[in-house]
Amino acid sequence: MKIVADENIPLLEAFFSDMAQQLVRLPGREMTCEQVKDADILLVRSITQVNEALLSGSRVKFVGTCTIGTDHLDTAYLEQQNIRYANAPGCNAKAVVDYVLSCLLVLQERIQKPWQSLSVGIVGAGNVGGLLHDTLIALGVEVIAYDPNVAAFNSQTNKHNVWQQDVVSLHTPITQDGEHATFHLVDESCLKNMKADACLINSCRGAVVDNQALVDHLAQTPSFNAILDVYEQEPAPSDDLIRQCLLATPHIAGYSLDGKYGGTAMIYDAICDAFALPKRLKLAQLISEAPVRKLSFSQEADTAYVMKQVIRNAYDVRDDHFRMLSLLGLSDAHKAKAFDRLRKDYPLRRDLTCQVISAKRLSYPEWLQALGVRVKT
Repeated sequence: MKIVADENIPLLEAFFSDMAQQLVRLPGREMTCEQVKDADILLVRSITQVNEALLSGSRVKFVGTCTIGTDHLDTAYLEQQNIRYANAPGCNAKAVVDYVLSCLLVLQERIQKPWQSLSVGIVGAGNVGGLLHDTLIALGVEVIAYDPNVAAFNSQTNKHNVWQQDVVSLHTPITQDGEHATFHLVDESCLKNMKADACLINSCRGAVVDNQALVDHLAQTPSFNAILDVYEQEPAPSDDLIRQCLLATPHIAGYSLDGKYGGTAMIYDAICDAFALPKRLKLAQLISEAPVRKLSFSQEADTAYVMKQVIRNAYDVRDDHFRMLSLLGLSDAHKAKAFDRLRKDYPLRRDLTCQVISAKRLSYPEWLQALGVRVKT
């Protein structure tokens, strides 16, 4: 069996070397029809478009994408060709929630308001948006979510009110057609209908937001804030867009080790099921320990301080923002390479769930539990 895979899929050899007679690693953005034609299994991430142009004439029997979404897969073509496929829904949901929480801390410092006092609208309430909704509710935040495909969140009231919140966080796939198409869902009209001092967070797909309309809106509305992890012109977003964002990061919202490794593990299980192979590996055998696992607080530490330290100990979005600023001034070709290098060489990051909090007295353990951390008093 021959497996062709994106070279940046983590734990590639650990999970797949034993099941493949040949394991070929390639840059995901540069895969060609010629390179994959004699593969039995193709493993990709979201940067590879898997369609007839890539697979025509190949012997590929299975496509696995180690990502939550499938918008980069031509699923109709795969089904027509009887090519099985699998993705990893929810694998990095916790990492994206941690990303949003870290962003809210920065927003809080920018506007000088406690982030728990801000209302949050969530557009898309699947694995990621749904977990974000539940987490924020548990933290005492006023939240409204809209998703036309989720019965609990598909009312017209939700559809209208979700855009009127202080913060709007996007968690939808990218779809071009149909009643609920999400391509340029956030356009000039949508932006003008949001609060003038709102904050838009996009950590799903770049083209859900009309990036040029956002650049214009930010220039015309200084009180409006934008936080972007994804871009229409990825991997070479414009300098204007990067500069005008409160935070700009290189498509890493879900890039915790737990999220990335979890996606690979889910595809490993799917391949074993598809080809009736024994499952010899478990993720727990392979994942690294968190750099800092335990935090201790005295009884003098107040809620706001503890929350900030716990979130930022696991993940501080400012680090990725400053890394992203290194792209400014580069040509598009050099910027694209640097953008991909930021993702390829991403530093070790673990989910909040890896932390243990120790304190002599905690009057708010339910807030910490909502973050997913373990509490020892």
